[in-house]
Amino acid sequence: MKVLAAVKRANRPGPPEHSVRLRVLVTGAGATGILACRAEGELTTAMAVFSLALLATGMVFSHRTRLHPVPAVKPLLAAAALVAFGWFFVELRGEAFSDISGVEGLLAGLFVWIQVTHSFDVPARRDLAFSLAGATGLMAVAGAQATDMTFGLYVVTWGAWCIAALFAMWRSAGGGAPVGRGAGATVGAVLSVGLVAFLLLPAPQVGGNIGVPASLGAAVGVTNPGGLAGDGPHPGEPARPGTPSGRTRVGGFLGFADHLDTAVRGDAGDTLVMRVRAQRPGYWVGETFDTWDGANWLARKTVPEPIVSGSPFLLPAPQGAAVGGGEDLQTFYVVAPNPNLVFHADTARELWFPASTIFVQPDGTILSPVALGRGTVYTVESATATPSPDQLRAASGVDLGLDAAQRQEVLQLPHPYPRVQALAQAVTASAPTTYDKVQALIAWIASHTRYSTDIPPLPPGADTVDQFLFTERVGFCEQISTSLAVMLRSIGIPAREAVGYVPGPYNPLTDLYDVQARDAHAWVQVWFPTYGWQSFDPTASVPLANPSPGSAVLRDTGHVLGALGVGPIAAGLVGVGAAVAGVRALRRRPRGFAHRAARNMERAGRRAGRARREDETLREYASRLDAAGPGGAPGDWTWVAQEVEREAYGALALTDGDRRRVLRLSATLRVPRAQRTRV
Repeated sequence: MKVLAAVKRANRPGPPEHSVRLRVLVTGAGATGILACRAEGELTTAMAVFSLALLATGMVFSHRTRLHPVPAVKPLLAAAALVAFGWFFVELRGEAFSDISGVEGLLAGLFVWIQVTHSFDVPARRDLAFSLAGATGLMAVAGAQATDMTFGLYVVTWGAWCIAALFAMWRSAGGGAPVGRGAGATVGAVLSVGLVAFLLLPAPQVGGNIGVPASLGAAVGVTNPGGLAGDGPHPGEPARPGTPSGRTRVGGFLGFADHLDTAVRGDAGDTLVMRVRAQRPGYWVGETFDTWDGANWLARKTVPEPIVSGSPFLLPAPQGAAVGGGEDLQTFYVVAPNPNLVFHADTARELWFPASTIFVQPDGTILSPVALGRGTVYTVESATATPSPDQLRAASGVDLGLDAAQRQEVLQLPHPYPRVQALAQAVTASAPTTYDKVQALIAWIASHTRYSTDIPPLPPGADTVDQFLFTERVGFCEQISTSLAVMLRSIGIPAREAVGYVPGPYNPLTDLYDVQARDAHAWVQVWFPTYGWQSFDPTASVPLANPSPGSAVLRDTGHVLGALGVGPIAAGLVGVGAAVAGVRALRRRPRGFAHRAARNMERAGRRAGRARREDETLREYASRLDAAGPGGAPGDWTWVAQEVEREAYGALALTDGDRRRVLRLSATLRVPRAQRTRV
């Protein structure tokens, strides 16, 4: 019986809430949550519009029936909630979800329905608080799929609604209107706590196989299924290889074709290509090249293996795959038109992709049946081998894993390179292992060449490596990585060219890497027994782990301050602070004797917890302060108020001596501590 009584007390309706402002603010927060879910594709437009209309209708209905609730409403709403949960579990059971995004869509629909139905029964302030919490749940569901800063606008809007609603609740509960300074301090404290918590957040961790979204955006058909988009004649294919005489394309990076032309010059620009969420940053491989002809890298002419299974695809191990390796999960959100290359880290093992068939080359290159347009999302699970330098040194003397034909392919050269070979041998003379030789060559390239995209054209008939090492010594990633690969091959070390993307700027708010066109890259992969193809790069460094959001923000802030100069910024901040202080001092400056005396009285009253009401005259206020107990002689507060009113409204002005006595008394009076109260 006691338990039942406690349950009844807990569910006893609260007093009706009469504040229209509070209802409007709570409705705004809920509507923002619905719009955020729509923006992230978790609700259809029709469902969002219908939900917004019902939410507003429900809030109006609840306000009008707050004093006399309709008895039939609660049973109807309970039945509607049961129907919603039944629909959710039927849909969940009837679908074979391969990714969490499908479940999140159902959750968004369920949460919206609960929010909407609840709006028809919110007569009390406590019920409105529950609605505000429901809006928070909608924002959390939308945030799970957010991949860009646009979602931040919804967060700011939702936060503004919520803060205003909380202040309205305080006022409705009898706390009075928020004082400007107190309200500002409260908002500032909340923002400060949030900023500190954000700065202390650990680096993001992509967890398990629960986050494996896949969806197909604006896809474009490929002329030759199993071939690479851009190599065919179809004019609609989104990316084509560059040519020395055509439109600027950095070695086909905007076209990722079946060859890599190192004679092409240009700048890839800062166009956003895709966003990537990864367990760890890395080289995201598109394709590799084995054959070098002096100016171009060529892909092997092999027939790709079709895999017809549907998502998730289990991928065969490529030639030269590492043994074992840790798990790395990456999700790619395509922003700009891409070829049909499926990018991935190291050895891809499983792929969540919205198609029934994909194609895989022997080297591990993955091709989709369509070119990837904006909105495409896919996830790859890769096996990443990250051996230490000592492990690579120990593996250098072992010759296992590549047969004679494979070894010949990755040592192939179009002609002898006597000068290149002599240089490589001289640089690596004191390096005992393959790993040490690679590092020695990278160090030599770093100290004897210069990276630049502004380089002269490759002369007709010239060899890229000879031109770079012995004439120009200026180039970008293609010339530099190609020269390293040829130097390694010239001394018998298996190497090949890889192209793809390196991580772009890390966005600490979305936990995504914003990969730009300028992040397209070429690097070298060197063969190590047991550990497979390991990436080495003379021109770019990839971080070992995801940064924490706080460290990313502080780093970016430091870069901005460094670019602008700390001195001007500091001077500007000091100037702004001085200006603000000056304005505040002018605003606080008393405008005469009466104002100064009244201000002294109000300041003493606030310290005693007895602030002056807006509708209270100065004499009424003084009487209330005198009633709190003696602050000096009995009636001192009332005498000060009388003298102030005499000065303000009397026919004769006070003498200077009278004014000084009033100001001195008003500045020294205090309400006794025992009589102080809090309001």
